[in-house]
Amino acid sequence: MTEALHLKIISPSAVVVDAHVPSANIPGLEGDFGVLPGHAPFFSMIRPGVIDVKFNDGYHRRFFAASGYADVTPTGCTVISDHIQDMSEISSVEAEDAVFAARTAISEAENIEERQQAEKLLQSAEALLAAVNA
Repeated sequence: MTEALHLKIISPSAVVVDAHVPSANIPGLEGDFGVLPGHAPFFSMIRPGVIDVKFNDGYHRRFFAASGYADVTPTGCTVISDHIQDMSEISSVEAEDAVFAARTAISEAENIEERQQAEKLLQSAEALLAAVNA
């Protein structure tokens, strides 16, 4: 078996990925980063974007992560996100609907907390739409 790292991608509802993989690309708060076996340890917040996972057979799967964090060690990486969705299950119509709903929530916000939450949803929805259309 080729050298691999143990990747876990976890959402509140499920363990989405729990596998040994050659690499993963993750949307970090300060920029995208790739994780390979033997990577230096670090911790990063993640921004809304696509996690691209390469499996041992060369197959890639892409997941949209709304936010969260990644904990990287030399032997593995754990990503925990409040929302993970397989990109193959997302249509452009769903992404456009999410943008519309977030914009509506911003316009209907009754206080600053509601507005900030809606703006965060809009940021995530716009990242989702960009990923679907990429």
